Amino acid sequence: MCGIAGYISRNDSLIEREPIERMVNALKHRGPDAQTLHLDGQVGLGHARLSIIDLAGGHQPLFNEDHSIAVVCNGEIYNYRELTETLVRAGHRFRTGSDCEVLTHLWEESGPKMLEQLRGMFAFILYDRRQGIVFGARDRFGQKPLFYYEGPNHIAFASEIKGLLVLPEVSRELDPLGLDQFLFHQFIPQPRTLFSGVKKLAAGCCFEIKLSPTGEKSSVAQPPLRSSNGPIQEAHANAAKDLIEKIQPQSGRASFVIRRYWSPLFAPDETLSTSDHLARVESGLIDAVESHMVADVPVGVFLSGGIDSSLITALAAKFNPEPLQTFSISFPGSEHDEAPFARSVAASLGTKHREFPFEPGDMRQVLTSAAELFDQPLADMAVLPLMALSREAAEYVKVVLTGDGGDELFAGYRKYKRMASIPGRFQWLSRITSNLFPMHQLAACGPDPIGLRKIQTRLAMAIAPQCRSEYQRQSWEGWERFSLYLPEFARTIVDRFESRNSLDDPVEHKLSPLNEALKRDQGTVLADRLLLKGDYATMAYGLESRAPLLDHKLAAVAGALPINLKATPKTTKVALREIAKRYLPEEIINRRKKGFSMPIDRWFRTDLKSWVRSCLIDDSVSLPRYFQRSAIERLLSEHAAGKNHSARIHSLLTFELWCRAYATR
Repeated sequence: MCGIAGYISRNDSLIEREPIERMVNALKHRGPDAQTLHLDGQVGLGHARLSIIDLAGGHQPLFNEDHSIAVVCNGEIYNYRELTETLVRAGHRFRTGSDCEVLTHLWEESGPKMLEQLRGMFAFILYDRRQGIVFGARDRFGQKPLFYYEGPNHIAFASEIKGLLVLPEVSRELDPLGLDQFLFHQFIPQPRTLFSGVKKLAAGCCFEIKLSPTGEKSSVAQPPLRSSNGPIQEAHANAAKDLIEKIQPQSGRASFVIRRYWSPLFAPDETLSTSDHLARVESGLIDAVESHMVADVPVGVFLSGGIDSSLITALAAKFNPEPLQTFSISFPGSEHDEAPFARSVAASLGTKHREFPFEPGDMRQVLTSAAELFDQPLADMAVLPLMALSREAAEYVKVVLTGDGGDELFAGYRKYKRMASIPGRFQWLSRITSNLFPMHQLAACGPDPIGLRKIQTRLAMAIAPQCRSEYQRQSWEGWERFSLYLPEFARTIVDRFESRNSLDDPVEHKLSPLNEALKRDQGTVLADRLLLKGDYATMAYGLESRAPLLDHKLAAVAGALPINLKATPKTTKVALREIAKRYLPEEIINRRKKGFSMPIDRWFRTDLKSWVRSCLIDDSVSLPRYFQRSAIERLLSEHAAGKNHSARIHSLLTFELWCRAYATR
């Protein structure tokens, strides 16, 4: 686990060490164990390492036998041992025990098709100097982030946006559509960010850059570097002194192509019996958890007390020679506190359990710290306790397993029950109805003087469950955003809303309503909200989180489940609950799912009232640029009078604090 950076020239200029050095320094919190650079003609690669596998020899970049291929990777390749054995039999020689070295040899063997063989979570940048190609990818579900900037002279990549903002050519200009999407979704769907010049590589996508060759290139390493943050070592200092390859110069700039290499597959297999399906799910779960336990450091589990994390804990305990370490966060005094259930699971499985009470303390400072950590705003209150839990767990382990993805793969949300209740003979009607209310129209910023759009939206929610799955009613709806924005800002985005599924393939519209919603949630919401939250919150403290339920082999098993083994009108996660009965106490399996809750609505009326007003009105940096003062005054007055606007206030507050941290420099 680490932070990676890449800086590529699109013409015949050579990469200097200073830009890539600054990029790596900006990512140092992701990899506190070592920071290295690799400069090779038009390509600069950087790596900040958190040592998990091959602690002594796994420094990156990693190379093939003749050092003509270099790679930096953030993440873990769980099947690297099997791949290594196959590659060794094919004649390849490995220099390290690092899981990521397989990437260089796989590229030699298979080129871009190498992605089909990888099992893991990853974002990597690979440079093949003989072919003049820079290739990279993000894992199937987007567990590891990768952002990029494409300019006329350079293309740059980084694990976090912070790593790109240190480059002078990367503008901090705000993307108006990104802000509009944030206020609707509470996150920003890929590929956008809030910076107009910075994009996210979408989950399950890869890229290829064909360089415009220089007259002469050398991979001879540069001298050791130093920065204000301490030494940055040059990787493999003398590894390629004899490799000097001359290439005839060509006119033109390097090309940059992005394509999708994987999408979730939904193909219900009605030929198998229920017992056969359950056997496949259980086998897939065991295999996924075992593969995710590979590490040269202790592995723990974030145990919430829900089915997903509890089942992961039960299976992980079987593969851990010592008592498994589990960690949970408690919310003393909250009716939504799940800590007692986590304690029950830990006791039944004999884990070494640690529980940390969430102490918000000065909530102003907590919210400000979260805004500074997340270089694109995420209005999710669960970020705060997750940061606290990650900070505490990092004192004991370097790797934790989580239950992330269980709801999205196995239908764990209550909304899925409603979709499962639609009789098969009426699903065509539901699909037609949803087509009558396209999301880019329902959610678009625009006026609604007579309330017609509101009526259409509520009708769509009632008769088309797919719409309800995609529409975030608790956020700012289209006509509300139109009244919130300054008129000159609103004019730039009216009727330009970008639906999350607008680029999906047509196969989605042939799926059942439930599978259609699952595919949409797996394709965007998972990567842009849940997984981004988990990656940033854990990596801030040098902690690696792994999600066995997002193993792509297990996902294929889940995609083959019939609807009745995913959700029914009365039950969610049918198959997963049946498996859990074999491992967990009954009270865990049958209890109702609880959402995280803090009394934020009350705090906004009492303890935080004056601070919120100061942030959003009196001392706001975002108000004069984007919003109408009267709209925010009315929002705060209505909330103080008892109407719950906490979600909207939190979104505005998150954006304001983000502006102070990133948009005003």
